[in-house]
Amino acid sequence: MTVPSHSKLSRRTFAGLAAATSICGPFAGSAAAQDVVKIGAIFPLTGANSVFGNQNYQGVDIAVDLINDAGGINGRKISLFKGDGQSPQGAISETNRLASREGVGIFVGSSTSAAGMVASQEAERNGGFYWEGMAVANSYTERGFKHAFRMGLSASGLGQPAPLYTAEVLAPLLKIEPKNLKVAVVAEDSAFGVDVSKAAIEQAEKLGIKIAFRELYSARTTDLSPLVLKLRSLSPDVIIATQFINDAILLQRQMKEMSYTPRAFVGTSAGHSTLSFAEAIGNDVNGIFSSSFPLEANPASLSEGARADLTAFARRYKAKYNVDPAVQESLGFVVGLSLIRDVIGKAASTKAQDLRAAALKADVPVGAYINGWGMKFDDKGQNQRAFGSVVQWQDKRMIPVYPQASKLKEPILVPLPAWNAR
Repeated sequence: MTVPSHSKLSRRTFAGLAAATSICGPFAGSAAAQDVVKIGAIFPLTGANSVFGNQNYQGVDIAVDLINDAGGINGRKISLFKGDGQSPQGAISETNRLASREGVGIFVGSSTSAAGMVASQEAERNGGFYWEGMAVANSYTERGFKHAFRMGLSASGLGQPAPLYTAEVLAPLLKIEPKNLKVAVVAEDSAFGVDVSKAAIEQAEKLGIKIAFRELYSARTTDLSPLVLKLRSLSPDVIIATQFINDAILLQRQMKEMSYTPRAFVGTSAGHSTLSFAEAIGNDVNGIFSSSFPLEANPASLSEGARADLTAFARRYKAKYNVDPAVQESLGFVVGLSLIRDVIGKAASTKAQDLRAAALKADVPVGAYINGWGMKFDDKGQNQRAFGSVVQWQDKRMIPVYPQASKLKEPILVPLPAWNAR
């Protein structure tokens, strides 16, 4: 992650945060200062989706460290409790365990819709408050829950940038009119894959792009060669794919084994926007795009406080985890910071109804968080100031290329060269 050098700015803003959060606010006072604010973190920490779960959790963890080192929020330190939502049943049992045994009433999660949907349900049933950042199922905000909010994108928000980028940028680079493009959409068959791919198709059709091929496959598959044969036969101009990490890696490896090179490949976050993807396939990752949660914003588009947060986050993450943060880690940090600083810190108490009131009242401008987001909720609990972006793997690093506010470099390797030329 590229960060600006603002050491004086960072120290000044950090000092101001410490003063503001430690001495004032609705929880201030000697009694409140003696206890902690408990937050349950429900993420898949083991199992197939543990890559995302741990990266998201670690981003939240750095947000907690930042707040606590500044004196806490309104005089109270944050205590983070882990819950392993490696399956729906695991998310249910861990949410209930933290609520009943640890007295946790505030939850954050969840990396997958499978975990987020049921964990938020259990939190609501227990009278708790649930803050979602990563689960994208459109139905998350359609259940009438009063105390479940989503800071991050819905599937519709995550799926739309891929066809937009295809029409606006890839079509000209491929020298094809958008209406003449041949696009294939493939996805794993969980709620994530179904909802995101559907959103991508709907957006493509609005842009006049015809979908020549669509296929859903089992998320548990260990062989995608039949899909590769279909793609090679069709020879689409652009593949838009929604995958988790294992199947994302599998598809790239089997395309290479079968000597099939698509002209352009656009993932939709998850498996295509984590460092583990590049670690698994090496230089073959170069040239692949991902419609993604934002990696970072152009510093010029950020507020002074967000630039300071960006510097502090990158430094702290590298020091604690010995690796530079990427999309999932950055998202976790934004989700954690927004919950603690702009909801808990502004609420009359930590009761669910007061947290709901604070969330609905929040009016945080775009550019206030390190990925360029702001925060303003509709009456269903969906953040209206979260937006997607497109990154491209260049030299095994994710580089923001779209939209303009996030763009750091021009796209390369369009059309994709042969596997040995990347």
